Amino acid sequence: MRVLLLLCWFILALGVAQAQVVVGKDYLVLPKPHPVSGSDKIEVVEFFSYPCGHCYAQDAAVSSWLKTQSEDVSVVRKHVVWGKPMEGYAQAFATLNIAGLTDRLHGLAFRAVQNNKVNLGKEAEFEKWLRRQSGVDVVKTMAVYRSFAVKAQVEAIAKFTKDYRIFSTPMLVVDGKYTIAVAPPERTLEVLDVLVAKVREQRGPRVI
Repeated sequence: MRVLLLLCWFILALGVAQAQVVVGKDYLVLPKPHPVSGSDKIEVVEFFSYPCGHCYAQDAAVSSWLKTQSEDVSVVRKHVVWGKPMEGYAQAFATLNIAGLTDRLHGLAFRAVQNNKVNLGKEAEFEKWLRRQSGVDVVKTMAVYRSFAVKAQVEAIAKFTKDYRIFSTPMLVVDGKYTIAVAPPERTLEVLDVLVAKVREQRGPRVI
């Protein structure tokens, strides 16, 4: 009986916590939705920058959160560009992305910038840092760094940053519709859970 009461209390508490996620306070509805990738997954876009300490904490939390989600959820990261100083960092992230190194090195890149004060926004420092990462073909990766594909990706995100008025980080956008206000990582994940559930409900049952 006690176990049943505890279970009922937990379900009630969870419902209350979700009910306390308030539009205008915990998240905003975008007047003009962002474009999404076009897949049938619920897309969470994470706007961040390597020099942002709050982004560092949130990125780790979102990465852990994603591991607990079902296959209908994906996370897409975009390094914002605010003027020339930020282009180098965006170029470093785009390189990892295009070279297929994001899963291996993205967290390490964040750690290098935040904990070791490595300026990955400078080409020479980025290359030096790459040489310290085991199993990385530095010559091949730096060729990617200087490629047209990386340049195009940086230009695209610079335009995106401006067009969608992304003035602060971290910022999460769920399904191109909802932006989550800056909050401690624990609260961010609570809001994420509610918004993902909201999108699932809006979409209705999945066709398999």
